[in-house]
Amino acid sequence: MHAAAHAGLSMHDELVLPLQRQAVAQYATSDEGIRELRLYIADKEISFDEPELFAFGERLVTQSRFKAADALGWADGCDWPRVRGLLDALLDEGVLMRADEADAEAIKHEPGVRPSPLPPAPAAQPRSWNEGSALMQELTGRPLELGYLELVVPVFRIAHAALDAEGRQVGESNVFPKALRVEVPTQWRACIYSGTRYQAQRPMNITALKSMRAHWRPMMAMLRAIRAAYLSRFPQAQHGWTVGHLERLATMVLAVPTYALMREKHRVANGDLHPVLSSMFRVTDGLRMTMHQMMFVPIGEPTLAADAPMPAAEVMAYAERNYSFHSEHGVCAGPQAMVEEFLRVLVDGEQAAEGDDLVLDAALAHELSCLDESMEYGLRALQAHGAVFALWPAMGRAYEQLAAIASGWQATRTPAVTAWIERMAGHRAVLRDSTYLAEESWRVDRERVYAEMYAACGEGLGAYGPADALPRLLAAWPDAQQPRLTERLVTMIARSFGMPRIRAGRDVRAIAAVLLDYLSRVRAVITLAQALQTGINKRLGREQPVRPLEAADLDLYQRLVASEAARLPDLITEMESVFGLSVRITRASLAIEPRTTDAPATASVHPESTGAVPGEPRARRTHPPRRNP
Repeated sequence: MHAAAHAGLSMHDELVLPLQRQAVAQYATSDEGIRELRLYIADKEISFDEPELFAFGERLVTQSRFKAADALGWADGCDWPRVRGLLDALLDEGVLMRADEADAEAIKHEPGVRPSPLPPAPAAQPRSWNEGSALMQELTGRPLELGYLELVVPVFRIAHAALDAEGRQVGESNVFPKALRVEVPTQWRACIYSGTRYQAQRPMNITALKSMRAHWRPMMAMLRAIRAAYLSRFPQAQHGWTVGHLERLATMVLAVPTYALMREKHRVANGDLHPVLSSMFRVTDGLRMTMHQMMFVPIGEPTLAADAPMPAAEVMAYAERNYSFHSEHGVCAGPQAMVEEFLRVLVDGEQAAEGDDLVLDAALAHELSCLDESMEYGLRALQAHGAVFALWPAMGRAYEQLAAIASGWQATRTPAVTAWIERMAGHRAVLRDSTYLAEESWRVDRERVYAEMYAACGEGLGAYGPADALPRLLAAWPDAQQPRLTERLVTMIARSFGMPRIRAGRDVRAIAAVLLDYLSRVRAVITLAQALQTGINKRLGREQPVRPLEAADLDLYQRLVASEAARLPDLITEMESVFGLSVRITRASLAIEPRTTDAPATASVHPESTGAVPGEPRARRTHPPRRNP
């Protein structure tokens, strides 16, 4: 810490730490290998790297109100000038306040009922993805056969909109997509738990917490059974959990209710889902999203590799310091003791506090008898998710390459060229300022995570393959028609720029090369994804789609994401709009034609622009919203 001048502080001044119950103290090692004590208080992170000050920091977070002189006894060997310097710095940062200057409301911590933080629900009645292509048509303007659902909606979000037998949606206030959320009576209160959630501006969902308490024992029994089923497929996890293992384990838990809702035989109807399964989904989804944050969100602290060891205690520590208990609308309503028991049962394999010798009712027993099937479904669907979403780092890279061509343009500048250069500068600004694809190292990290996800899911399905199987499968395809497509695209780009074909030089050819490389990767994704979806449909007993998968279908996830934030447009949509093209890609062909209508292409957004949840700009330590139980 570095003290700033703060005149007038005396030993007799009374100071206040307004957010003392939000304060979290953790030890960590810096990039230079130095042990530090780090304090996380609201949006502040304070580091002490001098061992003699560790005791000062530890004592500070236990104080809500104290006299400045009291701090003299918090660390050996610290005289008043040094202590005053520390307190001055904390005052300047707004961590501490003078008691006589503090706003009474700012330091008053009274729990109480809060109004709903949610806007009016957009859906008049509960809906289900089993309605088929009509629902996707209604939401996005483009129909999609049910047999392609897992390629567009990630498996861990499919159950969100479903109602359980208590009349609550599985996704609670965070239903995906937002357009499917219905009004459900919910009581909200200010959070009373110590840590980063304490008295946060966003409230906690008490109604969901009451349901979770009521179903806790059978939930723990179900989790132990699912854990055992996971370890039968991934026995190496018994020797130590990793980030990747915990993400897969959490997704397999979520797959149990999802499989029940999506299978053809003995399907659980919308509105009949057992509340034990919906409560289990909600609490476990928080773990899944924390693992996602570790691997995909490079803000606050560096991302972790999928094979990074991850004990239960570190899950809790990471969640606190990275605000993983906070969501877009609320904070996690689970008391720390329940969260810790959940992790001990699911991660450490401990028996629940009250034991798990109870007899589960028939509906839950049936789902346990289907664990092999639900786990196969979950692994296949997660593998498909990794394959499809691996496309987005490639798209970010293509945008960066196009922006570099634009910034270094050497050929003739027509008005259309100038407009494109300015347009690409804008896209580069969005890429770098508002996405988690801003840097090549971040894009490479994501590709590694998806590659591990693909390979590990294959291993769990008994199909062992090399760790780099996905990058190999998604590499740009060699195509005998590539020279012809290149010349065709060069001609069309030059025409759109108002340039004679003969003057289409190096820059236009460079644009065409970047675009064709990307389109070739899209075709590789489509080919692999369609094969993976075939296996998913067989597991569900679902009919296979009639028409082939197209590139435009992969854009539907983007249309489901409602957001007003700055976003990268889908690259195919962008090139169609700018260059007047029509692009159609299936596993069988890649066709580029002049657009036959003057109507603009439908705008769409890129699903990974800001990480896991749309609409949240990148910020200092604020991560994508987390789900609260």
